[in-house]
Amino acid sequence: MSNDKPNMDVLVVDIGGSSVKLWHTNHEEHLRFDSGKTLTPDQMVKQAKELAAGWNYECIALGIPTRVSSGKPVEDPHNLGPGWVGYNFASAFGVPVRVLNDAALQALGSYDGGRMVFIGLGTGVGSALVADHLLLSIDMGRLLLGDERACEVLSDQAYFEMGEKRWRKHVQKFIPMVRSALMADYVVLGGGNVKELEELPDATRRGHNRAVVEGGRRLWEELPDPADKENHCGWVIL
Repeated sequence: MSNDKPNMDVLVVDIGGSSVKLWHTNHEEHLRFDSGKTLTPDQMVKQAKELAAGWNYECIALGIPTRVSSGKPVEDPHNLGPGWVGYNFASAFGVPVRVLNDAALQALGSYDGGRMVFIGLGTGVGSALVADHLLLSIDMGRLLLGDERACEVLSDQAYFEMGEKRWRKHVQKFIPMVRSALMADYVVLGGGNVKELEELPDATRRGHNRAVVEGGRRLWEELPDPADKENHCGWVIL
């Protein structure tokens, strides 16, 4: 990916089902606070602004665990509180904000060319496809593994309920299936549970949490505004 815009001070807000992580394009460390089923956007903004008060930033890249269309959440995340649809993040933060699905933001930062699938193994199962200026949010967690959906057998809860051995078997079955179905060159595995895997399937590598910082930088410096349907500069964001 080329970088034809000046370096920007971007605050990256990565919202997950169990925590919200704050990253910055010019700081190595990250900050965090708890999320959960009662977290509203007002609460998230308030805590994020207080926690990041010592950082200077001119814009925000926000990853949210729900479906996003034209840069806006179109449904409330099932693992957070209400109020996310129609929320004015730019007004609340006081700086410009670009919003992507959280898995798509991680995928954008993990992309090394070719046709890549990102799978996030955490509270739920996030997924996205990146290929030749296409950034596509997908929901591979709805695929069936036996009689259950992938999101039900690959989640945090499933890991603790079924145990490490069975959970790993499901992962080893699921990843090659996804790669084959989407004809991907490689798969990047992110999320907190990747550390529980000793071996990875072929053409699969581990992602890292800081990839979301690169995703935020690219979103602001290399990609168009997802809300601007008239100017995609060669990129399509779906």
